[in-house]
Amino acid sequence: MAEPISLIASVLTLIHLGAKVYKLCDDYCEVVKGSEQDFKKLGDEIRGIDQQLKEIERLAEQGDVNNPQYPELLEWTRGKCLKEYTAALEELEAKLNVPGWRKSSRKLVWPFRKPKMDRYLGLVEEQRSKLHLLLTTATTKTVTKVLRKLDEKELRKVQKWLNVVDPAANYSSTLAVREPGTGGWLLGGPEYMDWKEGRGGVLWLHGIPGCGKSVLSATAIEDVQHLCNANDDYALAYFYFTFSDSEKQELHNMLLSLIGQLPKRPSDRGLPGAVVDLYNTTKAIGKSVDTTALKDLLSHIIKDFRKTFIVLDALDEFPKDTREHLLSWIGELTVDHKAGSLCILATSRPEADIVGSLEPLAAFSISLQSKTVDPDIRTYVQKSLGGKDRFKKFTKAIKDEIEDTLVSRSQGMFRWVDCLLRILQECITPNDVRAALRELPPDLDSVYLRILESIHEKQGEYLRRAMHWLAFSAVPLTLGQLAEAVVIGYDVDKYGEDPETGAIFNMDCFMSICPSLISFEDARDDESSPQENRRLRLAHFSVKEYLISDRAAQGPSACYHISEDKANSLMGYSCLSRILRQSAQGAIHGSKVAETSFLYHSARYWFVYTRCIEDTAPTPLSEAAVKVLELGKGWLDIYNPDNPHILGSKIYAPPIYYCSLLNLVTACKSLVDRNADTVNVNAQGGWYGSALQAAAKNENESVVRLLLERGAEVNTQGGHYGNALQAA
Repeated sequence: MAEPISLIASVLTLIHLGAKVYKLCDDYCEVVKGSEQDFKKLGDEIRGIDQQLKEIERLAEQGDVNNPQYPELLEWTRGKCLKEYTAALEELEAKLNVPGWRKSSRKLVWPFRKPKMDRYLGLVEEQRSKLHLLLTTATTKTVTKVLRKLDEKELRKVQKWLNVVDPAANYSSTLAVREPGTGGWLLGGPEYMDWKEGRGGVLWLHGIPGCGKSVLSATAIEDVQHLCNANDDYALAYFYFTFSDSEKQELHNMLLSLIGQLPKRPSDRGLPGAVVDLYNTTKAIGKSVDTTALKDLLSHIIKDFRKTFIVLDALDEFPKDTREHLLSWIGELTVDHKAGSLCILATSRPEADIVGSLEPLAAFSISLQSKTVDPDIRTYVQKSLGGKDRFKKFTKAIKDEIEDTLVSRSQGMFRWVDCLLRILQECITPNDVRAALRELPPDLDSVYLRILESIHEKQGEYLRRAMHWLAFSAVPLTLGQLAEAVVIGYDVDKYGEDPETGAIFNMDCFMSICPSLISFEDARDDESSPQENRRLRLAHFSVKEYLISDRAAQGPSACYHISEDKANSLMGYSCLSRILRQSAQGAIHGSKVAETSFLYHSARYWFVYTRCIEDTAPTPLSEAAVKVLELGKGWLDIYNPDNPHILGSKIYAPPIYYCSLLNLVTACKSLVDRNADTVNVNAQGGWYGSALQAAAKNENESVVRLLLERGAEVNTQGGHYGNALQAA
């Protein structure tokens, strides 16, 4: 340990001496005649070496004697080069730090001859170049030394586990709506610069709905990516919490995603050894990974980088009843890392619990008020008026009126402006434009009400169903899936009947009816991608908030009011009906069912929707769920929840097994009550061997209790864990 301590002492001495000299260079730059450029260059070079010396100090503190470059760095501090550099700094300080020189009112004469100055500059540049080469290799080795090589198949398995959700889709779609030139006030502001290049810590951007928080987070991600690309020991990970995707509202999935984005450049099919170890001891053997283990792993990986950036967008879209866990984790993470080494950017509305957690924690807090974002809104309006086809025939005078009116009344809401631009582009005369400007809705609620009131009654029924799906489906539906789902009318007494049409014949109608309410999820899908395979979502969180609100329920738009219970009833019914219709038409092999089809979605998620309403579901719907369970091969060939990656098995477990696995208490009770003589609760089959073991593994307590009451044996041998006690 003596060598690292000696190295740190040598480095600290040089850092202090260098700081004295480059500050003197700054002072002389202002008062020494004809020498501004020489002093500036010399000061900048010494500053650069000081930064490199601080990095050597960090490596020495780690005591990483196994780093291949450590001996060379140690040798540099002992060798001739260091002595020459130290002597040069001491000579410069002695020459420049003349007593009383700062009091002189006259321009001082340059204290060095040109050859002497050139020697100083040459020596400093040489040392900086040498250290840069050593440190680049050293930090790269430090970051990549923990990578473990995997074969291609194993690598894909681990990456699939980590990439359970894809935040890049949110990033790309958000970046796509940003107008060039906006967000510059943030990137050039002192708070952001200090956060990115200085103190780090938590930077919190907060504001009202629709003020552009997500666009600013995407702007920051793009900016930080450039910095990380230029520094091998800098890393970036980001996550978008999304109201329209339940899988992007889970702390567990966020942690996996952040871990999966680090390191930024896995080489030679490698991943951090700690990641592979955790996968092998959990997911690979069928165990769920503990959230605490994921937190510890992420923190461990972050420490392998000199600086790590984490961007978390829309904290307010994380479920409020469990948001405390997310906010606590942010606090824990900041405490666990050195100042300046971890930079977290978070965006949200200023909701009470978030304010209470982040306000005392944030090193930087920026409120996105109207005066802050109005210049960006003006740029956005100008670019829209100048670039969209439908505005091209508008006169300059009309465009100026639109710009001034929207900016002055926007109250900092990009979302409000965007919706109204879509309305204004439909105007066909200057008088129409001026009339529309005089009658602008004052807020987002009023905008949404106006859009909904303009929808034709015959289109309204399909749109109502679509809004339930878009607001509450387990995952965002594709355009093709939604077009098929909305034609299934809700009739709780009828299942499996063919609707009048298999799907809406013009899928684009959703986008044309209400483009301000619905948008595509991923902007990375280009025009060559089949339109029906692109996923849809509500255009903004505020759309869902309005549709579920009492304001919508009591006003003129009451027919469009939605709720989670109504949505789960509709979605559960539609999925069950689609599966039963398919079974009536004949079996189909799962490999022939595209994952982008509504049939696949139905087989994959029907139990998710029906489980949410088990206690209140009408009897016919519960009976339809039992029918699907009893189909066995009829739906398991499309999606097998016991083993999703293997389809077309010749042997499936009995229905009671899948009830227990999926925690379908009502269906389970219905099976054992209705068929007491034929349903064997101890029947063997499935990955876990028996219904009881499957229920115990997934902690389905109500099902476990029911099975035990009906004679299930806890010591029955078989299955992945041997018996139910081991699974529990």
